[in-house]
Amino acid sequence: MSTSSSQPASVPMPTAAAAPAPAPAPAPAVATSAAPSSPKAAHYHAALTGALLRGGWADAKPGTAPNGTELSWVELIRKWGKHSGGNTSLIHHLRDISLLYLSSSSSHQPASSGYITVPSPSASIPTSSGPPAQTGAADGPASSNSSAETTSHAGSSFIHIPHPHLHHKKSEGGALGGGAGGAGGAGGAGGPGPTSSFAGSTVREQGSRAAYLSPADLDGDEGDDPTDWAEGTSWWTGVQIDQADEVKEGVKELEGLVRGGKLRSGEVQSAKLTLGYHLHALGQHDAALRTFSEVDWTVQPRAGTIEGDAAITERIRGRCLQGMSAELLGQASALDFYLSVIDIARQLHSLPCPQPSYLSAQPPKLPFDTHREVYRAISTALTRAAILAARQPDQLLLTLRILRTYHAYASSWHATFRPRQRQRMILLYLRALVDAFPPSGTAAVSPYLLGEGSSNVSARATWHKESLEAIRLGRNLLAATTSFPRAGSINTPVTLFTELCVALADRHIPLAPEAINTLWWSMTLTFQSQSVLRHLTRLLTSVGDHADARRTFELYVQLVLKARETAQPEISLQLKRRPTEDEPAGPTEIARQAEEAETKEGPTAEERKTQVAEAEIDGDVDFIQALLVGARLLTKDLDEPGEAWRYACLAGDVIETADKRGRGVIKTLRAEVEECKGVVRMAMAATDADAIARPTYQAQAINHLLAAANLDPSSTTVYYHLAYCHAEARSVDAATDSIRTALEQNQANVQAWHLLALLLTAARDWAGAAKACEAGVSVWEAEEDVDDKEESDLEVLSNPAAASDRSVEAKDFAKVRPSLAAPPVTSSPPLLLSSGVFQPPKPAPPPKLSKTKRLEHVIRLRMTLNVIVEKTQGAEVAMLRHQELFAFFSARSGKNRKQFGYAKGIRGVTPSASVVGLEGSYVSVAEIGAGPKGLGESMINVHPPTPNIEVPSEKSTIPRLVHSAATSPRPTSPASDGDIEELNEKAGGLSLLPKHLHVPSVGAIGRHGRPSSVRRLTSPSESNLELQRHRTTSASTIALSLAPTVVHSHFRGSAPARPPPPPPAAALAEHGRTPTESRILSNLWLQSAATFRRWGKPEQCLVAIEEAEVLDPENSEVWVQLGLYHLGLSPPNYEAATPALVKSILLRPDHPAGIVSLAKLYLATDQVELAHNALNQVTQDSGWDVPEAWFYLAKVCERQGRDGRAGECLRYALGLEESRPARRWREGVERWL
Repeated sequence: MSTSSSQPASVPMPTAAAAPAPAPAPAPAVATSAAPSSPKAAHYHAALTGALLRGGWADAKPGTAPNGTELSWVELIRKWGKHSGGNTSLIHHLRDISLLYLSSSSSHQPASSGYITVPSPSASIPTSSGPPAQTGAADGPASSNSSAETTSHAGSSFIHIPHPHLHHKKSEGGALGGGAGGAGGAGGAGGPGPTSSFAGSTVREQGSRAAYLSPADLDGDEGDDPTDWAEGTSWWTGVQIDQADEVKEGVKELEGLVRGGKLRSGEVQSAKLTLGYHLHALGQHDAALRTFSEVDWTVQPRAGTIEGDAAITERIRGRCLQGMSAELLGQASALDFYLSVIDIARQLHSLPCPQPSYLSAQPPKLPFDTHREVYRAISTALTRAAILAARQPDQLLLTLRILRTYHAYASSWHATFRPRQRQRMILLYLRALVDAFPPSGTAAVSPYLLGEGSSNVSARATWHKESLEAIRLGRNLLAATTSFPRAGSINTPVTLFTELCVALADRHIPLAPEAINTLWWSMTLTFQSQSVLRHLTRLLTSVGDHADARRTFELYVQLVLKARETAQPEISLQLKRRPTEDEPAGPTEIARQAEEAETKEGPTAEERKTQVAEAEIDGDVDFIQALLVGARLLTKDLDEPGEAWRYACLAGDVIETADKRGRGVIKTLRAEVEECKGVVRMAMAATDADAIARPTYQAQAINHLLAAANLDPSSTTVYYHLAYCHAEARSVDAATDSIRTALEQNQANVQAWHLLALLLTAARDWAGAAKACEAGVSVWEAEEDVDDKEESDLEVLSNPAAASDRSVEAKDFAKVRPSLAAPPVTSSPPLLLSSGVFQPPKPAPPPKLSKTKRLEHVIRLRMTLNVIVEKTQGAEVAMLRHQELFAFFSARSGKNRKQFGYAKGIRGVTPSASVVGLEGSYVSVAEIGAGPKGLGESMINVHPPTPNIEVPSEKSTIPRLVHSAATSPRPTSPASDGDIEELNEKAGGLSLLPKHLHVPSVGAIGRHGRPSSVRRLTSPSESNLELQRHRTTSASTIALSLAPTVVHSHFRGSAPARPPPPPPAAALAEHGRTPTESRILSNLWLQSAATFRRWGKPEQCLVAIEEAEVLDPENSEVWVQLGLYHLGLSPPNYEAATPALVKSILLRPDHPAGIVSLAKLYLATDQVELAHNALNQVTQDSGWDVPEAWFYLAKVCERQGRDGRAGECLRYALGLEESRPARRWREGVERWL
């Protein structure tokens, strides 16, 4: 049957490529059943309409009389016909086919009694001694048949159809259908079973026992088989085969009524709709389509046997059945029929159009129980429409409109209404949202639902709100319809739901908190789900919750290893305590092994190509990727590269095991593992290794990264990390080549430009370094322009007057478009495969750095540029740039941050280092008074030699000021007063430390009545304390802040009178800065202090130090700069400098700048032994690459008469100096991108 013959040509049908056209305007009223002419007629009309809309076909008492007496279906129909003159036969036929069809497609789960209990039965029950009692149509006007009804007790509903003369016929039990039931009936479902042929249809064997049905049983639902959404007819099932003759008898009677000419015009339409219902239930879909095409769909939709909403409900059900028959015959018009259901539903007076909460602040509350039959048809029509649209390419927009409309209705449904169908629909909804992530700066599509709905915000903002609502809707649904799995089973809907929630968060980082909440929630409905823990680890890491991320990661690895050991005991995978540190295979050998693994054929080669993880055991790829996330977490965020190395080695073992089993891992993943090993090994060389192991670790790291570059030459991050490793090993030429390769592949990496600038300063190419810094700033500005434009577009759309309200560095938004553009969706792949499973989504693009993180990078870059300017143009020009940086900083931090789109300040902890260098900026060894002269400007590529290790003398009575990471935990808080007093005693009774910069114990600083203890600006949680306990670098942070508005005398060039002290901290409580922002502002003041000191302006230097101390008194660099200030006076104030430098070491025991400065002071005051102890330890630990440390150690050795050792230290210092950057590598750029 062709599409054109399925309905009259005059009926306008919507196309599948767009939302259906609005329903035609209501035609003039035509003759129909008599309007209610009396109060009783009106009462029974309303009662029967309510029963039909409610779809309570099995109810024992569907209505009441005016006096409140409960009425059965027969009595209600009879009294309605008596008082209104309507045709009761059509109502009886409709109820009969509804009971037969919906009950045959319902998936029954017998109760303990063997029957399904119902709350409100409607007909008689069977007896043990005789046949079932009969029900039939009551006598009434224009009735075609009549029979008696025996009332039953209020407990059940016996399904029986009033054709007693056909009951003697015997036939096998079965259902007319196509196999495994899907959304049978107006959405029912059936189970699979053997089939046979009957009347041109497929017959499925079923039991013939009658069932007691509740309204929920008549609702029907989809089966558990995931192939119910596959192409074909297996999703549909018809009536039981032993009831087919009764349905055929009903067809004959209805055909006689239509041809008889005695029906009113409205009743003719109802008769055709009911006749089509019968034919569809029999599986005679061609005949059903011919009948439905004869219905006049253009007439007043409220005309029918019972006019009003009951007639509209008939048409809704008829369109749904018409679409199902067309789909079963493979006709393309099925989708149009399904979509037209919503146009008809909008004409219901008793059911308003739904509006989702993301489009309406107060969406209407829809009734459910009173419109259950309407929802049965709507849910089936929209489900089948969504399936058909999702199978087609380039129909993502239509699919989403269908799904949005479905869930707008579903928001008012009970949890027991078709739970499996709704579970699949919410999963399809999330899957469609993943592919529909809109580009920035576009407007939301209109209409947003089928034929209606619009959004007044941008497409991305609407998508964000919609995704949040979809996640919460799915969470509520699954919580109500699933339970904790039994042993050996998996809660598949919940695990699939969490996968899609994570996919949404991968597309849009602001959804990560909601996805994390969903993953935590899913643990109440899953048992040791590996996928949940894997996703939770990655998302917790992305939002900075490193303590919980570590816990979930370690638990995940334990579960996977245990599951693999249970499934394959012959394969041993263990997390080794001490992974091998042997030299890895060369890059060429690793590439050859990867090539062999990918092309290897064997018994498991085909299995490898289609590898699918079994049950809840993650596959090799997922496991390896999770191990890489954990290794990054431990190295970059928790500063435990030694622990990360264990997991990196485990990832390599997984690859090796996969190769042995014939399941080779792709080259790009192998490259990521080698890259991870290289970065972790380099971090170990910088923090954990001693002087002997460090060169070995550096060589291994470079070897791993070269192997990664050979496996994946297109990876930008590999070349960046390779450049960083070469830089730390002081191979400047090789590092420069690698970073240039990285920039050729991706010029939008600010950190790569920064690393190039540092490398050029190491090569003494100051002009080139300045240009690299400026290029990096330009890249940042281009990204900011894009973000600003997107934000201004949204601002103009929602509030045009707000676009010009910017007070700092305001931009001209006069050319902003008055509205957002919505680019058409050009192409999209099908969401559903022919097998009924979802098309896997494309991998999410790498997450874009947040605005605050990019701002942090550009602040570091501009600080390096200021160092270069001071070196090349002098301190005066550098100070002008400092002022520009303060203004730049002020506009984007504290209370001002929102003006430039920074909703939150930078938070978290980043590796700290001196932002101003050892002497405040770039200071070469040649510039030190006693140092060697004449270090040339030519770059010499020198690999630093490995000095001999010198063991401190056991006779030394001075404790070490720097602790080894392997022997001593790092302090988690500033030194207490007791610590200071103990150190004072060991120093011979001297008061070494002022408790506060403004409450000094020396006469050089006046008193200002400040608090007498070092203030804690933050109170870290217990988890943060645990994380900081093992750090080898500072727990300081780099962030933004608001520069003070007070202009001190040093900016005005006034007389060197002492300026007033900065206000107390309480006065700055309303600045709006985060602790991290306060740290970076403190560092900016310290850089200014160092510049003032070198410029010869000590008063201004002290003011800058005071400002930095007020902002962050726990910043160890504050006390280093204070000590250098005292040492720079003429004559040097050693007594005041000593406590300041010692305090810096107590705040950060591994701070090379503080240790070297204190050793220099000891050397100047003839405390050679103290200087030797401090320098000998720091050169073996964190200061192994600081030239000054080796230089002053050489001076100490000269004073001790050890010229040989002194010469060795000088040569080592010279090698470091010749490749020294303007700032230490770890101060400017991150080791791991």
